[in-house]
Amino acid sequence: MVETGPHYRDNVSRLIGWGHWFVFFNILLAMAVSSRYLFAAGLPDSALGIGYMLVSWVGHFAFLTFGTYLLTLFPLTFLFPKLRAVQFMGAGIATSALTLLLVDTQVFSLFGFHLNPSVWRLLLDQAQAEGAPGWGWLFALVPVLFVLELWLGAWLWRWSPRRSRSLSRPLTLPLLVCFFLTHSVHIWADATLYTPITLQKANFPLSYPMTAKGFLIRQGWLDEESYRQRSEQVSDSPQQRLNYPLRPLSVQPPEQAPNILLVVADGLRADQLDPITMPNLSRFAAQHLRFDNHLSAGNRPEPALFSLFYSLPAHYRREAELEGTAPVLVDELQRQDYRIGLFASGGTDAALYRDAIFTTLRSPALQPAPGGAEGDRLMLGRFAGWLSQQQDERPWFSYVYLDALNSLSLPEGMDGPFQPSLQQLNPADSYQAEQHDALLNRYRNAVFYTDQLLGGLLGLVRGLERNTLVIVTSGHGMEFNDNGNNTWGFGNAYSPAQLRVPLVVAWPGRTGPQRVEHPTSHLDVAPTLLQQALGVSNPLRSYASGQSLFTARHGRWRLASDEEEYAIYQHDDITLFNRRGDLQLLNAADYREREGSNPELTLLMQVMNELNRFQGK
Repeated sequence: MVETGPHYRDNVSRLIGWGHWFVFFNILLAMAVSSRYLFAAGLPDSALGIGYMLVSWVGHFAFLTFGTYLLTLFPLTFLFPKLRAVQFMGAGIATSALTLLLVDTQVFSLFGFHLNPSVWRLLLDQAQAEGAPGWGWLFALVPVLFVLELWLGAWLWRWSPRRSRSLSRPLTLPLLVCFFLTHSVHIWADATLYTPITLQKANFPLSYPMTAKGFLIRQGWLDEESYRQRSEQVSDSPQQRLNYPLRPLSVQPPEQAPNILLVVADGLRADQLDPITMPNLSRFAAQHLRFDNHLSAGNRPEPALFSLFYSLPAHYRREAELEGTAPVLVDELQRQDYRIGLFASGGTDAALYRDAIFTTLRSPALQPAPGGAEGDRLMLGRFAGWLSQQQDERPWFSYVYLDALNSLSLPEGMDGPFQPSLQQLNPADSYQAEQHDALLNRYRNAVFYTDQLLGGLLGLVRGLERNTLVIVTSGHGMEFNDNGNNTWGFGNAYSPAQLRVPLVVAWPGRTGPQRVEHPTSHLDVAPTLLQQALGVSNPLRSYASGQSLFTARHGRWRLASDEEEYAIYQHDDITLFNRRGDLQLLNAADYREREGSNPELTLLMQVMNELNRFQGK
């Protein structure tokens, strides 16, 4: 039964006054702890962005602290209006909240996201399994915080009555102003797509700054179509500066530089490389090096090709495009005076080519072109004409990109050997379980057609084998509901069906034929060429996230990613996580979650270190 009467009201009133001061000083403590977010997130590029970061830091943690008080200690004060009880409960609540904040700052510093149920379970499992190495400071700090809060509560009880009215307004008003500025300025920034502010929304935990696009559109103050067009050109990922390579290259070019032909038949699954579906490439692979445990580093063309050329995780792609940073591989080819020929079905005028991979080439090399089966045939014809002109001793590099498999495209009049096959592709009807066999046959017919083109292409370089290095691979695979989870195509999962791609290499002077079984990745291709074909002597880690294709490390982890999501392959496990901190541990055999298991914290820390290694200061 709750006590009532004048004495009760006076006691509660004084305890609430004490509670307000207790909240204020805990706001200062919370700001001190949360200052780690400012250092971990880095400063925005503009003065307005920096000002907003500081204002939102003050306003957000003032709101969080006061909100915690209102939901916990404030109602408890009415139920237990005793000084000792309220002080003890206040110290316990404040210590728990500050401890959670400390843990979250550590998680954010390590991984770039905040605590959530998945991360919390991971931390608890790791602590139980390994005794929480690296977190001992937290266990030592908790009792210190609790004692500090008890002392603060006792001191404020003696101090606050004399100053409650004279200081409360000048101290409270700036906090309220910061809180309202946080949300009102974000409404403006969101409507104008001012990224130095909008990209800060994930800096602090439980941060949901206000937006009002719908209201502004209804009032006629914001044009919806104009906003949509502008928003498509703006990234919602925090911008990083690219520090790549980490140091200048040291190079001793070979006496006889090899020609290099890189062929990407995009959409080609590794399991299609067989004598029936791909007789030409299978025959070529049987005579050279075939890598049977190879993974792409992306599940769609852009991240896969970026990682193939740069040997960097794909979350650096936008920075490379914005800064116009070419791959070390392309820079070194130009420095060694390679003649470069580009033949991409669908054209090389896309932003990835124009602003990043081939940004340092003269503009005539970057041309639009048709895609699909017709574009593939046209590119092979252009390559044949270009190759016939390479008669001198100058080495050449050629990139040939075939696109037909991405759209399951066949030339007009070709049915293919695999029947029954879908004749017309309708995304609404074709990607259904009842159409599985016909759709898969359509894909195999497209693979068969691509193999015919590859047979002609490989025939063109047959007489140049003594000094021509040939690489044939794919950007990504293609899924046909392989695991019964209604997943089709590419770019929508990090399953083996979408990441396992063939890699066939003809390397002059290397013993062969050979089937390589150790795990390799698209991230390994560029450093292998730079080190073993172009004479770069730097440690691989100074310009690449991969290793040599010929280094056998059976326990290594391999990364596939885009700007938002990441997949780590190691042994039979797949660890999925994203920028929001959602975590899953899957079985590679069936792409289903492992019940009762969590990802390894040490593995995540290694991967996060790699993801940040080329981030500029």
